This record gives sequence, structure tokens and C-alpha cells, in this order.
Amino acid sequence: MEDMGKAIEEIGTAKTCITKQVLLDTKKVLLEKGLDAAEIFAAQLVGTDQNTELSRVMKICRKNNLSNEAIAQILDKLMIIESGKW
Repeated sequence: MEDMGKAIEEIGTAKTCITKQVLLDTKKVLLEKGLDAAEIFAAQLVGTDQNTELSRVMKICRKNNLSNEAIAQILDKLMIIESGKW
């Protein structure tokens, strides 16, 4: 749980416009095929701003050695985390 807290802190607040559907689709790929596949999926699916932010979040999760399940939880709560209300 400590690594998840570090990741959330590092993600910090941001003004993102990642759509809920993109997050849901990315989470599905993550849980079915793993982080590498989710990163590739996100890069191919979304526009530049969304891709940049989603890629940044996934890199932070990878750096903090989070499990796919923990990353999925972060994706579920990403808008709240980045709003600063976490």
C-alpha cells in the first residue's frame, strides 16, 4: 500500500480530460493483458493530451512497482486523484 501512496502523491493534481470510456477500456486491457499492452492500447487509442497524461500515470505506476490490480484502482479514481480531493 505504501507504493500506491507514493504513486498517488507523484501523480498529483493535473487538469486532464481523459474520458471515462478511455479509462475503462485501458483498465480492461490492463487486467486482461498486462501493463505493456495497456500502454500500447492507450497510445493507439487516444489523442495527444490524453495519451500523454495516461502514459505519465502508467509510467509512475510502473516505477512504483504497482500490481495490475493496484493500477486498475488508480485508473478508477484518476479524476479524483488529479482533482486534489483524494
